[in-house]
Amino acid sequence: MRRTRGWTGLRNALIALGLAGCAVSGASAAALKTDPSIMSYSTAVQVDSTGITGANVISILPATNSGIQITGKDNLALGTFVIAANNGATTTYKNTPFSVTLNPISLGDNALTTEPIKITGVLNGTVTGNYHSTVEATFNNLSASSFKLGNGTANLSLVDNPKLLVPSSSNGGQTTIEAQLVSNNVAPPAVPEPSTVAMFLTTIGGLGLRRHVQNRRRMAAA
Repeated sequence: MRRTRGWTGLRNALIALGLAGCAVSGASAAALKTDPSIMSYSTAVQVDSTGITGANVISILPATNSGIQITGKDNLALGTFVIAANNGATTTYKNTPFSVTLNPISLGDNALTTEPIKITGVLNGTVTGNYHSTVEATFNNLSASSFKLGNGTANLSLVDNPKLLVPSSSNGGQTTIEAQLVSNNVAPPAVPEPSTVAMFLTTIGGLGLRRHVQNRRRMAAA
């Protein structure tokens, strides 16, 4: 009878420890809900009205609530140029200023304190009707080309400069603005999976309880 009670107690203790491990797992899962390699960011954009002859048909869609997995060399979408339908009219751009400002927000669950990085440029060319565009976006130098990211640094550079903008009849008039992000030593130290932590705790606890029951048996038999 004493042996049955001992193993029954061990079983109940292991069940309780397993439930505690699941609770730890659930809490850890909540704490690790954001992939530590994901950088979240947004951009602010602007197209000035100077240097435009005719109705302005070019705008920029910003990147909002965006994220990218940092792998060491990545293409970062900063926004999208959009040429609206011009319906037979002609609009000319001559050194029309535009800007795109990158705001890094967080890496995983860790907030970033990086200053916004501003990219400026000018538009030159003509949009005729819905099927023809010679407008090019030429980017100037970035306000900063590198910033601290996690445990390391990230270097930002522009690609496809200048960039030819497609008319409204092609891809809805959308042309993506991209930059290349090259980073090193970014990822924080790896954290054990919650399920691994729970299994480890349950195993250690079970071994300890088993040894305790065996010791009590030896004492009872002496």
